[in-house]
Amino acid sequence: MKLLEEYIRLKVNISDDILTDVISHFEIKNLKKNRFLLQSGQFMSYYYFIKSGGVRVYLNHNEKEVTAWFAFEKNFIVDIASVNLKIPSSYNIQAVEETELLAISRNNMDKLFSKYNEWQEFGRKLWENAFLEVVDMMIMHQTLSAEERYLELMKRSEIIHRIPLKQLSTFLGITPTSLSRIRNKITQ
Repeated sequence: MKLLEEYIRLKVNISDDILTDVISHFEIKNLKKNRFLLQSGQFMSYYYFIKSGGVRVYLNHNEKEVTAWFAFEKNFIVDIASVNLKIPSSYNIQAVEETELLAISRNNMDKLFSKYNEWQEFGRKLWENAFLEVVDMMIMHQTLSAEERYLELMKRSEIIHRIPLKQLSTFLGITPTSLSRIRNKITQ
């Protein structure tokens, strides 16, 4: 839980007592590589902090898997529509590596929001950062070529080395063959 405590402290100023109470509501969940945290049609009722490993968020479109997002250590993952609106998920969330998660139920999250202003601030900052990431990704997909998107992703993170080629290509919106060509061109 130490990693989560450090992560929370980076986002907000929070007392030891409040942090201890918050942390006590999290439980550990382990997910083997390729196992699902959530499948399309299921309901999500937990927020997850990734302690180690990583997941991909994808949907099936026209009988193809389309990767929408990846999340790795020190990130929260949730299908916010399913959790907040209590509707079945459109997405699949699958481990791309052995993954250890710290889970908190929506009910406990809401109780903590009501109880502590610091936790409300933490939640607000999480959603602000998530929104900015989504906007950046949308702009990147609309304004950059496939090669530029790949290079931008390389600058931002080492995750490209942790993701199978096929999944990375669908995330970038290109075929695996095109991604291989781009990678070969860059390494020359």
